[in-house]
Amino acid sequence: MNREEKKKPVKKPEKLSRRDLEELMNMKAPTYNRWWWSDKKKVRNPNEPIWSIMVNESFCLWRYRQAVSMKVLYQESGKMYYKGEYTNLKIDPYELCPCGSDKKFKFCCYQKARKVRDEGFTPKNYNESRMNHEMLKVWESTDFKFCFGFDETECDGQIKSAHSIQNNRILNKISHDNHVYSMVGKISNESPIASFKKISKNKASTFFGFCDTHDTELFKPIELKAYNNEPEQNFLFAFRAHAIEYHKKLRKLNNFRKIFKINPSALIRNDSVYAYRVCELDIEDCKKDYEKFKLDYIKKDYSRLRTFYRRLDYEVNFAASSSFCVQNDLEENEMNKIYDSLEGYMPSIYLNVYPENGGTNIVISYHLEDEEKYSNYFDQLETLTNEQLTNYLNFLIIEYTENVFFNPGWIENLTESEKNSILDSFQSSIFVMKRIDLINAKNYYKFDLFNNDTF
Repeated sequence: MNREEKKKPVKKPEKLSRRDLEELMNMKAPTYNRWWWSDKKKVRNPNEPIWSIMVNESFCLWRYRQAVSMKVLYQESGKMYYKGEYTNLKIDPYELCPCGSDKKFKFCCYQKARKVRDEGFTPKNYNESRMNHEMLKVWESTDFKFCFGFDETECDGQIKSAHSIQNNRILNKISHDNHVYSMVGKISNESPIASFKKISKNKASTFFGFCDTHDTELFKPIELKAYNNEPEQNFLFAFRAHAIEYHKKLRKLNNFRKIFKINPSALIRNDSVYAYRVCELDIEDCKKDYEKFKLDYIKKDYSRLRTFYRRLDYEVNFAASSSFCVQNDLEENEMNKIYDSLEGYMPSIYLNVYPENGGTNIVISYHLEDEEKYSNYFDQLETLTNEQLTNYLNFLIIEYTENVFFNPGWIENLTESEKNSILDSFQSSIFVMKRIDLINAKNYYKFDLFNNDTF
C-alpha cells in the first residue's frame, strides 16, 4: 500500500433511510434448507462478523465441501441439491440480482459472471497480512446507520455508535486500562483462524443501530436502574441483543453484494449461492423477531417474554449479549430441525451474562409465541444447580455467540492450552473437523469462563 492510499480517509458508515432498510428487510428468500456450520449466531448460518468478512471462494468452498461430505447436499445430473429437496442452487434469471442493483439477474451480472467463470478469476497475489487488511476493509465498508427504535417520529436523526453491552455499568468492570479482549478471525494459508484481540472498551459491542434519543430514552430502565428481573428490563435486554444481531445480518448481506461485484463468477457457483441463500433466510427470521418486539412495545406488553434469571454470588471476567437459535435441549432432544428438514422460521433465544455489584446476572429469554419450541428447554434450565448451569453456559456462549468480551488480565493469565481451547472450540462450531481434532487432543471446551479469579 503506497502513502497516498494510506492517507485516504476511512469511509463513514452509510446512513440508510427507513425505506432503504425496509427493502433489505422485505427481501423474499426462496425456500432452502439451512445448516448449522454456516452461522455463529443462529445454529445454522455463517459466523459473522468474525467470518463474514471472509466470504470468498476458498472459504465458501470449505463450508460447501463440509456440507457435501456430511451428505447435506447431493449431486444429480451435474447439479447440486439440498438433501431431501429438489432445489437447485442457482440464482433465477428473473430474480433481483444479488449485487443490489435492483435489476433482474439476467440483465445485470449474469453475463459478467459467465465471462469471469469462462476466462477465470485471478485474485490478487497478496500475502496473509495484506489479504486480511483488504478483507477487513471490505467488511468495514458494509457498515450503515439506521435506528431500530420502534417509533420513527421520535428519532432525532443522529445515529450513534451504540453499545449492545453497557459501557459504564458493565464493560468498565471487565476492562483494564480501558481495554478488553474480543475474539477475531483472520485468514491463514490453510483456513480461517481465530485469535484474541485487545480493543478499546469504547468500541466493544458497538453498532450504528439507534439514534441518540432512542439509545438514551428507550433503555433508561436498564441503564439507570440495577437489574431487578422486571418484565420491561427483560424486554429491553432481549431487544438490544436482537438489534445488534439484526444489524450484523444486514451488513452481511451488503458484504455478499460487494463480494459479488469483486468476483461476479461467484453468482453462478453453488457454494457461494448457498451461503447467500442462508443470509436471505436469516434476515427473514430477524425481521419476524423484530416485528414481535415492535408489537409488544406498542402495546406496552412486556410480559410476552419468558425469562430465566439466575444470580451468581461472584463477578465473572466477561460479558456477553447475543441472540441465536438453539438446536437441542439439555437432554439432546431436537428443538429446531436444522439438518435435514425445511424448518421455516427458526426462533431465537436472547442471552445476556454480565457482572454487576459483586455478582453475575444470567438473563435468558424467549418470546411466548415460541413456547412450543423452548418451553421444555427453559424448564430444564430451571432445574440446574449453579455448577451445572455454568458448565452448560461455558459451552453455549462459545458455541453460539461472538458478541462476548473478556477481562485482559483474565485472558493473559490463562495457560496456552486454555487459550487454544477457547479459540479452537469457537472455531469448531463452524468446522466439523476442528471439533474432531479437539476431542482427539482432549482439549475440547477445556476452560472455565466462570472462573472468578480477580486481576
